[in-house]
Amino acid sequence: MAAGKFEASKYTGVRFRCHKTRRHGVQPDKYYVIRYKVNGRLREEGLGWASQGWSPAKAHKIRSEITANIKLGVGPQSLEDFRQIKADEERSKVVARQAQKTFSEAGEIYIEEYARNNKKSWKHDRTRFRLHLDPVIGKIMLDDLCFEHIEDLKTIVTGKGLAKATVSQCLALTRQICNYSIQRGWLKKGNPVKGVKFPKLNNRRLRYCSDEEEVAFFKMAVKRGYSDCHDICLLSLYTGMRMGEIFALTRQDIDLVENRIIIKGESGADDGPKSGVSRVAYITEKIRPMLAARVLKLQSVEALLFPGPSGEMRREIGENFATLMKHLRWNEGVTDRRLKFCAHCFRHTFASRLVAKGVPLPVVRKMMGHATIQTTMRYTHTHDEQCRNAAQLLL
Repeated sequence: MAAGKFEASKYTGVRFRCHKTRRHGVQPDKYYVIRYKVNGRLREEGLGWASQGWSPAKAHKIRSEITANIKLGVGPQSLEDFRQIKADEERSKVVARQAQKTFSEAGEIYIEEYARNNKKSWKHDRTRFRLHLDPVIGKIMLDDLCFEHIEDLKTIVTGKGLAKATVSQCLALTRQICNYSIQRGWLKKGNPVKGVKFPKLNNRRLRYCSDEEEVAFFKMAVKRGYSDCHDICLLSLYTGMRMGEIFALTRQDIDLVENRIIIKGESGADDGPKSGVSRVAYITEKIRPMLAARVLKLQSVEALLFPGPSGEMRREIGENFATLMKHLRWNEGVTDRRLKFCAHCFRHTFASRLVAKGVPLPVVRKMMGHATIQTTMRYTHTHDEQCRNAAQLLL
């Protein structure tokens, strides 16, 4: 080593020697050591160079800690002990960092290990996560995630022009991932979504199908040869079934003897009833001939009643419905989505007609497969003419 002899510093037990050529600033670089006694024997340990951050004061401080610990019989009693403790702490930090997860890592695990096995809508969750959540907050460590990050997420997702319902679903999914992370021990603090205000939704459909529109729609569907679209909408109008429930129907679900349709709720895919509870729809003469003709063509009891173009289960009603809407021109100039005519309006009409006929709400709720009576009460608007007539009774 190109260094001179050790010299004493102004601190007891702290010595140094200068490098012959290397400089630290304008001064020669200095190497520091400390000396102290253990059981009456002198021990000397090297600390390091001034260029590495050592100084006489720093050397004195660590020597004082060591000698005090030797006297008390506690703590690190040598420089080697200090270094071992520091190494252990660094290893612990590395292990802790490895145990921590980013929101992206936690989200992927949540989707694959929890949502896939427990939620019918898990594919929608996966899409929302990868399109909207991951690009914004995916790289943030869970314990660093805070209220401000969630507010930024809300602002960015809203800025994409997405519907309020989609924004709410994104925030709800973020909350679910954070709750799952708390349960798994990845997130040590509270849920950062707490306190974030969700957009106020008004999804109440105000559009339903009048008797005249019913005739016009199905006449147009027959004229254009859209048999699947015709039959799917007819089934929704006269049973109140959701589109997803209709798409999942198989031959074994149709009972033409008892005139019943079994709507299964135990499926884990995105094809069962929204509430997850099975129910029964009833076959009337309006739909019986159509169902009988379709059942007759099916070879297997598990064959789908309305398969997609390649025989797979449908995910949407298809382009034919949109084409019919263009020809009928019902949505021209309509900007409020609640007033636009869509396939769901047939289910909405089914419920509205039941209420208008005086069917008790609990019965309507059961037929619609609603989880709560509050949902069924959306359909109590009935017809304006009925309300007008009711008001006249007070005169």
